[in-house]
Amino acid sequence: GNINAMVLGRKMYAIFGFCDIRQFTDATEVLQEGIMEFVNSIAKIVHMEVAMHGGSANKNIGDAFLLVWKFPEGTTAADLKNVDSLPTEKRDAIKSLADKALASFIIIMSGLKRSKRLNRYRSHPGLNERMPNYDVKMGFGLHAGWAIEGAIGSDYKIDASYLSPNVNMSSRLEAATKQFRTPLLLSKNFVDLMSPSAFSMCRQIDCVT
Repeated sequence: GNINAMVLGRKMYAIFGFCDIRQFTDATEVLQEGIMEFVNSIAKIVHMEVAMHGGSANKNIGDAFLLVWKFPEGTTAADLKNVDSLPTEKRDAIKSLADKALASFIIIMSGLKRSKRLNRYRSHPGLNERMPNYDVKMGFGLHAGWAIEGAIGSDYKIDASYLSPNVNMSSRLEAATKQFRTPLLLSKNFVDLMSPSAFSMCRQIDCVT
């Protein structure tokens, strides 16, 4: 098309979510051509729940997905640091979005277990031979902050993307779920934005600097 990649990006603020399919390399070696249907069955659940909770899917990266929940236009770093002192309407919008992001990931976990399509993989002979008592599982990370939104690529291939250490942090949180043996990790930046009711259901696992 006529899209020009050589343009400036735009700084924005958002919640970044990263999720990854567990034991994907082994599943790929077992399922072979069938891995596409497996991944897309999971993608349908992930994309649908994120969209229903105010977010959007940005990237499908093989066994992983990058999801984005944009804060209202005009949101600043100061707003996110002092969310409780904001005017009621703006404060509630930010907290509601954080709660929705968390809810979408929790519902995705439940959706993976309820899916009839995915259930057949749990009894797949090849998967169970390679990974006894195989189950379809994912890891999840949520973080909030700024990013540069824009087009990455060239005349041959171009993608909408978000570049920031904050995007990387959501990926690092997801990776750390394996170390802490929990399916979901939230950063302090994200937790500070949640409503009191949602915050009350979280527990601190560790402090990392």
